[in-house]
Amino acid sequence: MENTGLTPAMEDYLEALLRLEKERGSVRVKELAKHLGLTNATVSTCIPKLNKLGLVESERYGPIRLTPLGREIAGRVLRREELLVAFFQEVLGLSEEMARREACLVEHSLRGETLLRLEAFLEFLRDNSPVLKRWMESRRAKFSSQDRTAKDA
Repeated sequence: MENTGLTPAMEDYLEALLRLEKERGSVRVKELAKHLGLTNATVSTCIPKLNKLGLVESERYGPIRLTPLGREIAGRVLRREELLVAFFQEVLGLSEEMARREACLVEHSLRGETLLRLEAFLEFLRDNSPVLKRWMESRRAKFSSQDRTAKDA
């Protein structure tokens, strides 16, 4: 996790707010709670904390808006997740659903330097698609048998 002083849950709130703002413009507690799979009360408890940190602006019963700082942090969190999803799908051959679940599990614990190196590696593989293709072909049978074994477990 980057040294923002935010908890993983707070980062998830910011990321969800950014996604919802892009989709709908205005975001209310009820929509954020539904998106995160939480209760309205739980979300209502966290919003004032994010407000105090200068990451969101909100008034009781009103919409929640990211501040410029909140939007910047949310963008970094979203970028981190998307990088991990891409790596898990393109390099490890995971399904999108599994890649997203795995990314959520690890995204908050990786440091900036690790992410930069992961991004550079993914770019290298994309720029050298024959290398990535050979890797996937050489591992396809092994991945398939491991996937079947994991499902049976």
